[in-house]
Amino acid sequence: MEFLRTAVLIIVFLALDWLAFKGVRFAFPLFFKRRQRRIHRFFVVQAVFMLAVVGGGAILQQIVHDYRMVAVYYYFFAAVLMLYGSKMAFLTLLVPDIFFSWRYHKKRGTQRLHSGRPPHRWAKAGVIFGILLIFLMVWGIVYGRHNFHVNRVELAFDDLPEQFDGFRILQISDLHTGSFLGDYSHFAHLADSITLAQADLIVCTGDFVNFVADELLPIIPYLAKLEAPCGKLAILGNHDYGAYFKWKTAADSTAHQRTLEHNIALTGFNLLKNSAVTIEKDSLNRIAIVGVENWGTRKRKKYPRRADIATATASVSDIPFKILLSHDPTFWQMHIQGKSDIQLTLSGHTHGTQMGVKLGKFKFSPAQIMYPYWAGLYEVNHQYLYVNNGVGVIGFPGRIGMPPEITIFTLKRK
Repeated sequence: MEFLRTAVLIIVFLALDWLAFKGVRFAFPLFFKRRQRRIHRFFVVQAVFMLAVVGGGAILQQIVHDYRMVAVYYYFFAAVLMLYGSKMAFLTLLVPDIFFSWRYHKKRGTQRLHSGRPPHRWAKAGVIFGILLIFLMVWGIVYGRHNFHVNRVELAFDDLPEQFDGFRILQISDLHTGSFLGDYSHFAHLADSITLAQADLIVCTGDFVNFVADELLPIIPYLAKLEAPCGKLAILGNHDYGAYFKWKTAADSTAHQRTLEHNIALTGFNLLKNSAVTIEKDSLNRIAIVGVENWGTRKRKKYPRRADIATATASVSDIPFKILLSHDPTFWQMHIQGKSDIQLTLSGHTHGTQMGVKLGKFKFSPAQIMYPYWAGLYEVNHQYLYVNNGVGVIGFPGRIGMPPEITIFTLKRK
C-alpha cells in the first residue's frame, strides 16, 4: 500500500512537470525559445530531485530509527511541495489564458497557436502567484508553526454539577515532538502559555510522537513542569503505536510501546487507555473524564482500531456528566453522536492539514475532504465535539492559516 501511494504521488508530480513545461512554452514562447536548454535542464534536475525525495522518503521512514533524520527529510519534502505547489498555481491560472486564446483565434480564424496572440496576463499572474506561494510556505515554516493561538470556548450544560460551574479544561493535541530538530523553544513557549492559563485540568488528545518513543525525551522537562489542580490526562494517537516504523520483531514493537508509555508517565500525564477517571468535589458533584484508544475509519495498520467505549465508561456509568477524549474525531461521528450520553468530546488528529483559511465563521482546508468534522466546535442534538488543530507538525514542517492551538474550555451550568 505504501509503495502504491508513493507511485501515485510520483506520477501526479511528473504529470504536473509535463503540463508546466507545456504551459511555459505556450504562454511565453519567446522566453522559451531563447532559454530552451536551461528550461529543459531545470525541469530534469528538479524532477530527479523530486524522485529522490519522494521515493527515498518512503524507504527512509521504514528503516531509519533516528527520528532526527526524518525531521531533516521533512524540509526536503517541503522543498518539493514548494516546487510543485507553485506549478499547480501557474497551471490553474493558465486555464483562463488557454480559453481566451482559443476565443481570440476563433474570432480571427487564426490557425497557428502562437501567431498574433493577445498578452498572457493570466499566465503572468500565475507565475507571480506561484512565487508568492513559495514565500508563504517559507513563512509557514519559519514563523507560522510557532505562532500559537489560544482559543477560548465557553459551553453551557443543563446537567453540569453545580460546583463545576466555571470549571476550566485546557486541551493540547498532536505534539509530534520529533519534527522540531532540536529547537525546543517551541515547547518552552507552549509550557509558558499553558502555565499562564491556570486551568483546572490539562488534557492531551494524542500523537505525542511521529514514529519512536525517543522523540519525547527532550520534551519531558517542559511537559513535566505543567501543573493543574485536577491533574493532567492524555490518550494515545495513531502515531503513538509505532506502526509507522518497520520493527524487526513483534517483541521490539511491544517493547517500544512500553517505552513510550513510560516516557509519557514521566511527563506527569495520566494515560487513559479505554478507561476513565472521576473528578469529585463531593458525592453529589462529580464529572467523569473518559479516554479511549485510537480509532480510525481507514482499516490499516497505521490507524489501529483499539477504542472500546463500553469498557471505557463501565466504571463511570453512574456519573451523568461525561467528557470523552478521542484522538480521531470520526469516532464521535460513528460511536458517540446519538448513541451515547457523553456531552462533550475532545479530539485532534486532523491538524487542519496545517494549511487553510479562517475568516470569521468561514473556514476552509483540504482536511474537510477527508473529515466532515475537522476543526473547531460542532454541536448535534446538544452533544458537542471540539477538534483541536494541534501544536506540532508532520510531513510539511510548517503551518499556513492553521496555527498551533491551545484551547481553553470553560464549563457553565445553565
